[in-house]
Amino acid sequence: MKRLIITRHAKSGWENLEHTDFQRTLNERGLDACILIGNWLSSKNYIPDEVFSSTATRCIQTWENINLRINSNAKVSYKNDLYHSSPNMILNCLSTATKDIIFLTAHNPGIGEFAEKICKSPPIHYRFLGYPSGATTVVDFNISNWNQIKFSSGILQDFIIPSELK
Repeated sequence: MKRLIITRHAKSGWENLEHTDFQRTLNERGLDACILIGNWLSSKNYIPDEVFSSTATRCIQTWENINLRINSNAKVSYKNDLYHSSPNMILNCLSTATKDIIFLTAHNPGIGEFAEKICKSPPIHYRFLGYPSGATTVVDFNISNWNQIKFSSGILQDFIIPSELK
């Protein structure tokens, strides 16, 4: 059995107009969302042992700020391929995972499309298809190795958005 935690990066802003899209940082709302999501993950004991993150600043900050709440000692891999990636690229990245519980953070539209495609039955939630900033889905797979992961094979365990945790 393998578990995947799929989190879209938290809310970022354009406060510094000299930053490129890649360099954008989390804004106050995004930092608050990381606290909420981190506390929620901790309360559910959804603690990853391996992390895949886009190399964009807002994704790195999302993981680092969530991890302040869950205190995972996970192996972290920052991947350029996860910056504005397609669902297929995300699937390929995950096929290289070596641990049992993976945390993934990346960008829309790819991460939202991936979350929808990976589940046998996606959640019936009014915000799922838009996959807002900080949206988090937890999916289990009846596989022994991540190279066996396929679309439409995940069993949905949970879905939450930061605004529901306030």
